[in-house]
Amino acid sequence: MITDNLTNTVCFSSLLPEKCPILNAHLTKSLQQHGVSYAYLSGTKDIWCRDFMPIQIEKDRFVFYKYTPNYLQDKRWLRFQTDPMAVFKNEANKLQSYLDKSIAMDLIVDGGNVVKCGDTIVMTEKVFAENKDKTRNEVERILREAFQCDIVFLPWDKEEFFGHSDGIVHYAGHNKVLLTNYIDISPYYYSRFRKALEKRFEVISLKYHTKRKHARSWAYINFLQVGNLILVPQLGLEEDKQALDQIGNALPGCDVVGIPAIEAVRKGGALNCISWNIKN
Repeated sequence: MITDNLTNTVCFSSLLPEKCPILNAHLTKSLQQHGVSYAYLSGTKDIWCRDFMPIQIEKDRFVFYKYTPNYLQDKRWLRFQTDPMAVFKNEANKLQSYLDKSIAMDLIVDGGNVVKCGDTIVMTEKVFAENKDKTRNEVERILREAFQCDIVFLPWDKEEFFGHSDGIVHYAGHNKVLLTNYIDISPYYYSRFRKALEKRFEVISLKYHTKRKHARSWAYINFLQVGNLILVPQLGLEEDKQALDQIGNALPGCDVVGIPAIEAVRKGGALNCISWNIKN
């Protein structure tokens, strides 16, 4: 499994410089300073690359899926539905050779609902709601065969209608995962998340000691890791430094850098959401 620490290249939508110019400037500056390769993907309909681009499981093997999430099926939003295969083929010079070994799942999936954690993938149970034409056992079988690993399913908090696991958990290596401060959002779901994750991982919960909990503090878990570089959203909040410190402590040996990310967070995502990092 190609986890974030094994990647060396990160891609963004070609729309990012226009939609989030300040964020884009900080991102590119930091990536250049750390010698990390980056590129822009043409043919994207929005900035959320993580959601529609295929999942890399081996250097030359990607898993494609049906990117037709329920939240984009209204007529108002269909124009934002990207064709991932078309985007992938636009990068023919770099990626075309990988298509031979890649596979396409007959499932509706969001890339934001696929968090690679060592030899395991973490998803929310929204994947079952999106594929009601199949039984739960059939969906699980297809996922395991495609990703060639086991899956940990988290309950879907329907208050978060996207149902993405990358707003809940992030792999920290060595069989450890970081869990966002969901206890400040829903103690009930926080408890259920911990219970599900602790069957497989050591769980480190992010905690913020402030007088008033900010509604956007979920965004810190949605950091971007490329190799040993970790870019953490910064929101201009008291929690910013606490997030940097906790993530740095959980991933020693990494360069942890804060990136002003409010432009993306106001639109509903953060740094993992806007990126697609791979091993070239």
